[in-house]
Amino acid sequence: MARNGIRYDDVCRAVDSLQQRGDAVSVQKVREFLGTGSYTTISDHLREWRLRQGGDAAHAIPRNLDRPESLDAWVADIWDKAQQAAYEKLAVYRQEADEQIREADEASHRARRECEDAEQRLEALNEHMLRLQERFENKTTEAAHLQAELQTLKSAQSQQQKRINQLEQACQRHQQSLEQSEKNHREATAKQQQAHQTKLAQEEKRHESAESRLMSLLDDARQERLKQEKQYEQRLASLDQRCERLQLDLNEQRRQYGQLQESQRNEKAHMEQVESEKRVSDDRLRTVQQEKQRLESELKNLRNANRELHERLSRAALPPTAS
Repeated sequence: MARNGIRYDDVCRAVDSLQQRGDAVSVQKVREFLGTGSYTTISDHLREWRLRQGGDAAHAIPRNLDRPESLDAWVADIWDKAQQAAYEKLAVYRQEADEQIREADEASHRARRECEDAEQRLEALNEHMLRLQERFENKTTEAAHLQAELQTLKSAQSQQQKRINQLEQACQRHQQSLEQSEKNHREATAKQQQAHQTKLAQEEKRHESAESRLMSLLDDARQERLKQEKQYEQRLASLDQRCERLQLDLNEQRRQYGQLQESQRNEKAHMEQVESEKRVSDDRLRTVQQEKQRLESELKNLRNANRELHERLSRAALPPTAS
């Protein structure tokens, strides 16, 4: 099928002009007359013109070869047919070359699309890596905050431990004070009993009628002793309750500290998982970059092959020189 550009009517007009001038009709002559057009298009139109003119019958060997002008015309006609056959063969080669160029262009387009897809995947991986980096930085900041909170809790625990130690020391002092009070009370009671006994003996010696009074004083002393012992037991129970509350507070602080340590271990495991994801993303990024380099190399080779094919076609399209 003839290409667009040079029309069949243009070729017919050129052939008529060449015949009127007495020149041989050939593809080269028609192109020189028209001043433009591809050899393939002119060859296709010229073949159609010859078929319409009767084909090879119009170019049979002339019978009057004894005339030089007839011999020249016959030789020119043979040369034109040989040139026409060469151009037809060149047209086939050109068509095959055009097909190879088209396939090379399609491969180049595919490679370019694959390269663009690889670049898009690379951009997506870069965005994913940036998001992972941002998450890693956020987790790092959060871990720093948790570390600061842990230090704060440790400081609070240290203060609480100091407070507990102070309370334990206070309890010990109160215990010692109670023991001393009890000792003093026993000594005072012993002295008082001894005094009462001495006084009772004196009173008994002095007067037997004072027995009831002595018994009353002894009862008062016993009541006072019972009262003091009851107060001591109440104070001791109060101190025991305070010690139990302090022990509960200490257990709660220890439980919170254990929870904080567990949270820190979980956060550390999460950070290690984020680091693993980052390493996987880096490996994928390196793979995509290698794939991109390979595609660019293939595209460069295709371009070189395409340029070499165009150069070969340009050399093949040059008309042969008559010897």
